[in-house]
Amino acid sequence: MLNAEIDKYMNKILECSENTKEKYGENSPTYIKKILYAIYANHTYLQAVYENQIVDALKGNDFATLKSVFYHAAKVKLLPCSSSGCDHCNRLWPLLDLLSCTEIDNIYRILPKELPLSSNGYAMNVNGINILLCLLYNNEDNAPYAKDKVTAKAEKYAKSKQPMWERSVISCLLAIMEHDVSGLSKNLQNVCESYNKMNIAAYMKIQCQNAYGLLILAKHIFSEQEFNSITLPEYKNFSKDYIEWFFHQNKLSDELCIKYEAPLEKVNDILKKPVAITRIYQPYINSDNAYLTSSEKKAWYMDTDTMMDEFLDIIE
Repeated sequence: MLNAEIDKYMNKILECSENTKEKYGENSPTYIKKILYAIYANHTYLQAVYENQIVDALKGNDFATLKSVFYHAAKVKLLPCSSSGCDHCNRLWPLLDLLSCTEIDNIYRILPKELPLSSNGYAMNVNGINILLCLLYNNEDNAPYAKDKVTAKAEKYAKSKQPMWERSVISCLLAIMEHDVSGLSKNLQNVCESYNKMNIAAYMKIQCQNAYGLLILAKHIFSEQEFNSITLPEYKNFSKDYIEWFFHQNKLSDELCIKYEAPLEKVNDILKKPVAITRIYQPYINSDNAYLTSSEKKAWYMDTDTMMDEFLDIIE
């Protein structure tokens, strides 16, 4: 069953490879781009594979394998293959998932300091990304982002009637920004308890990857004393053993849970490359379309074409 799912996934990518390799050459940017789009479009075939590997890894306390599943799933979701009709806010969820299994430095590629505050997208994502920008780049000497405005909007959202998981994630980010240990502890528990009520794939419900990501972010921001005072979640989708194992790794492996065999072996290296740096643009800023409002003309969107070109540049 699982081998059949892997075969379906690989065959989709092989089909793309065979259709484009002869035309463009296997080392051409166009060929690699087509392969990346095929990976992104077909990765749902791996959901049953992820589920099986996560269950087996937890049974055997094989946290290296667990991390490799987290890593593969997050890296595929962060490929610059879908603009989504939003700005950089759309990277919030996969960003938190990636933090659960890789070095913290990746957050600075996903949220480079030249980005403005988010304003075009789903409210939870907009609030979350804006808190992160304040967290990463505001300090006593320089505060490029309006923290008070960001905080007020996020606090209002956290008190709204939106799904508990969404509000709890925002509350966690607010708690991290304010160094609120008790608030973070409470809301991490809420994140885990409410996550399985979301409309998500079965494999995602087994482990609350974003809860790990939030905790790892807190370790980056909090003092040692503050971090050690956090009460970890007590819930079936959170493994205290995994997070302890993670923090004891001197160097995190970039192993993938799926091995790509010839002629797709290059995919192994591609998925281990640093994530694409987020770029945004205003495609309608100079539009003379009378049906667009002023705010619509000024709206920012993910510039996935530029992101893809830059990502291809780092692929040998």
